[in-house]
Amino acid sequence: MFSVSALACARNFASTILVVLAANSFADSAEARNRLRDAGDDEIVQSSLSGPPVIAVVSIKDQRVSVYDAKGEALHARVSTGQTGYETPVGVFSVLQKQEEHYSNIYDDASMPFMQRITWSGIALHAGALPGYPASHGCIRMPYEFAQQLFPLTRLGLRVVVAHDDTAPAPISHPLLPKPLPAGEAAVAVPATFENDVTDQGQRGAFEPDVSNWPARAAQMQALKTIASEKSLEAQTAISQADDLKAVVDDKAAARKIAAKALGRLEAAKKKADKVVTRADQRLLAAKKPATQKKAEEAKAKAAAKAKVIGDKYDAAKADVEKAEKELAAATEEWKKADAVKAPFVAAMQKAKWKTLPLSMFISRKTQRLYVRQGNEPVFDAPITISEPDDPIGTHVFTAVSYKDQGKDLRWQVVSIARRSAEDDDPASYQKRRRADIDYDAPQTDAKEASAALDRITIPPDVASRISGYVWPGSSLIVSDEPLSKETGKATDFVVVISTEPQGALKKRPRKSAPYGRDGYYDYYDSRGDRYDRYDRYERRYRNGPTFFNWW
Repeated sequence: MFSVSALACARNFASTILVVLAANSFADSAEARNRLRDAGDDEIVQSSLSGPPVIAVVSIKDQRVSVYDAKGEALHARVSTGQTGYETPVGVFSVLQKQEEHYSNIYDDASMPFMQRITWSGIALHAGALPGYPASHGCIRMPYEFAQQLFPLTRLGLRVVVAHDDTAPAPISHPLLPKPLPAGEAAVAVPATFENDVTDQGQRGAFEPDVSNWPARAAQMQALKTIASEKSLEAQTAISQADDLKAVVDDKAAARKIAAKALGRLEAAKKKADKVVTRADQRLLAAKKPATQKKAEEAKAKAAAKAKVIGDKYDAAKADVEKAEKELAAATEEWKKADAVKAPFVAAMQKAKWKTLPLSMFISRKTQRLYVRQGNEPVFDAPITISEPDDPIGTHVFTAVSYKDQGKDLRWQVVSIARRSAEDDDPASYQKRRRADIDYDAPQTDAKEASAALDRITIPPDVASRISGYVWPGSSLIVSDEPLSKETGKATDFVVVISTEPQGALKKRPRKSAPYGRDGYYDYYDSRGDRYDRYDRYERRYRNGPTFFNWW
């Protein structure tokens, strides 16, 4: 048997061991982060962009990311993409969310510095360990210094193309690519659906077209922003009125609930009092002697008096409930009227907002349809025609990068996802590929092949007229053999995944809806009161011990 002092010593020794282990774990974690910060020059090609990033291209084969601006200048860095079974999907994505300090909800609170999400199922670009080959669980790890440098440059909506073979944007011009309306006219995007609230949903921080060098376009943008501001004020007023009436409804509902509870208690008390009166009646009828009868009469009178008091209270409570129900019904009716009045104001506000945002278009050979989104929400879709519909058309991303011809036309770039060559069909051929020189010029996309794809597409005139004038710099058109990925949803730009390439990371992470709530995301609280959402954990650093950079 251990003595009390021996047990105390044992507990103290165990506590000391735990403290030492925790301290060592934190030191190891800090050292891991420092190793990321001290990444060598061979991880990054130092360069600079002349303007904001337009598109990012990730090469699975060469384990390199290249971020291009409108002039084709680029920043390059090494990456580590998904390992076998967790492959980073090849396809077209965009930045959906940014968070400088982010912790994974999937992989034990793993730290993901400078996170830029590209799918709601959990795939993102972020700083991480770079062993020189695909090693992540689907994310795209970048050097710490590069991720830190890139983070403030990008905005939500930045197009991210993940390809097997590296490729660079090429300039392109084609009659099918939409042109802007004359500067004196305003775009008329009319989304098919809208949200009955004023949260930015997927638009928060979205790419705002740079029209500063084009006075006519700047004036056009300012006019649209003024209209949007006016519509927003009208919507806010209508929403405020509806919210005030909803608060009245909530108060009336609470009052009705309190009255109903009081009525329920009095109803039970009334039933009990009535039973007492009934028993007193029975005792009076059973009484034979005068003294017993007198005593029974007194008990009955007392019970009846108490029952009357409770009955009066019950009747008053019942009247209170009926009154509360009438007031609640009247308040609800007023609120519904105000809510109905609010809807067109909110719709007008959303339409005015979306007119100032770049347009996204997607043409699928699989479905023979054109889809249009603006502000990451659907506008419309329509049938189109593709000649030789059984022949592949490829996957091409066309991006309007700036104006030309005194702002009367747009300058476009294209990035195509090439089909994988025969020697690269086996992922094992590059799984252990060690570092090659990353300071090279990627082969430029074949603009002729991309133009040939556009040549095969016929858009009905009425559909083309709806598109005409929607476009600002930053607008894009994706053409692909593929249908829309299941990753395309609420608060998401078009996501296109190449079906012939491995999709391990997507299979391991089923898609969830985009979250909303405080700061744009649903809030959840764990048993310790820490806030997090269904995908990410906030303010939970090192709670479960160290987080190492080679887990995600």
